[in-house]
Amino acid sequence: MKNSTALITGGSKRIGREISIFLASQGYDLVISYNESKNEAEKLSKEIVKKFGVKCEIFKADLRYEKQTKELAKFVRNNSAKWSLLVNNASVFQKSKFLTAAESEMSDNFNIHFFSPLILAKEFAKNAPKNGQIINLTDKNITRYETSYFYYLLSKKSLAELTKMLSVELAPKIRVNGIAPGFILNPIDNSSADNFVKKIPLQTKGEVENIVQAVEFLLKNKFVTGQILFVDGGASLNHAG
Repeated sequence: MKNSTALITGGSKRIGREISIFLASQGYDLVISYNESKNEAEKLSKEIVKKFGVKCEIFKADLRYEKQTKELAKFVRNNSAKWSLLVNNASVFQKSKFLTAAESEMSDNFNIHFFSPLILAKEFAKNAPKNGQIINLTDKNITRYETSYFYYLLSKKSLAELTKMLSVELAPKIRVNGIAPGFILNPIDNSSADNFVKKIPLQTKGEVENIVQAVEFLLKNKFVTGQILFVDGGASLNHAG
């Protein structure tokens, strides 16, 4: 993918970091967006340039705000010869209940998980090359309806539907798919992890490498679009977790 550029939102930490490293290993030039993780973004950028010899720009953008989201897209267009991949990875994860959550919970979740991917997809699609791709990170819990994370889940469900609608709207030029991670990074205390894992059909915790493998599959398989690939050990089938 020499001379092709990938934008990874929230790409300096956790799953986003490993996706960034993988894409650099495949020859992509990168733009990594961050909000509060400047030190991590700068360190990762230097590591990627040194190890893989590709370009790696970082850009601060608070994706709760439309203006900053559009500024991010403009930066990628102005600093890239060929912007061919968009990975909407940035996320927030907080408990919220419908009747008691502050209104900011609704706006923050939807702006980060739905509206910023929508805006970036539109800006990307305006000048994307043929065979451009969008990959959206959703959540394995989009198959369920009861939750303690009301606005998080609702916004991730909306992103999954956006993924399918865009796959039709932007075909045949651009493929759009999603990845729904399960128990990859431990959000709960270690004492509860073993009991949590036992509820998963495969009875194991996933690794970030499993998400990277899903990214690789979606990039390489040119006959796949509009799909949400669940990487969750089967947890979405029995609503484990």
